[in-house]
Amino acid sequence: MTCEQTRLLIGAEPDTTTAALLEHLQSCPECSRFRDQVRAFEVNIRRALEQPPLSSAAAVPRPAARRQGVPWRQWALAASVTFAMFAALLVWLLRPSETLAREVVAHVESEPQSLLATEHVTAADIAKVLRGSGVELDVASDRVTFASNCWFRGHYVPHLVVQTTRGPVTVMILRHEHVGSRQRFHEAGMSGVIVPGAAGSMAVLARGGGVEGLVDVEHDVRWLPHGRS
Repeated sequence: MTCEQTRLLIGAEPDTTTAALLEHLQSCPECSRFRDQVRAFEVNIRRALEQPPLSSAAAVPRPAARRQGVPWRQWALAASVTFAMFAALLVWLLRPSETLAREVVAHVESEPQSLLATEHVTAADIAKVLRGSGVELDVASDRVTFASNCWFRGHYVPHLVVQTTRGPVTVMILRHEHVGSRQRFHEAGMSGVIVPGAAGSMAVLARGGGVEGLVDVEHDVRWLPHGRS
């Protein structure tokens, strides 16, 4: 399942527990947090419906006409909580680039060995990882210290680490993720950029600093005609 599919399913049925959903939540902290938020909203709605708040003067008998206002306040509170829940859902879904950046960072953090690797990856292994991605890497193989196809948002994507003067830089080829424009981000101590490509997009990021030093690595990735390699 993709993150978008997961969030739409959670928004419709917060308590659903399909095998595909649980598998995705185990590997995606952002979607897991989103489910917790939606469930919390749902609990607030139930509480508003079952036990409306009472003022200190609630024990004083009131005319029937005044008492009829209590159910209305109860439903108004429930409606406001419901609106907040759907507003949060819409904000989450309408900011895909920010969510994508967070998930890229989360993926890199889940594989700390990628940034610690020091042995050079052979040209043959790099070509194997990039096969079918629609890109070529114009970098000498002795600068690449990590190359793997990783599971990300429902697809296997090339994940490489290139050694530069500023240290290791991560490159992820996101063939199935499309962005309308170049997106810079700073998340969890990492700086990076998501760049639209001929087929999908590419994320380039490194720990600390700004994104200016990532431009050279970004230009080392060449998109192929027709998206083939």
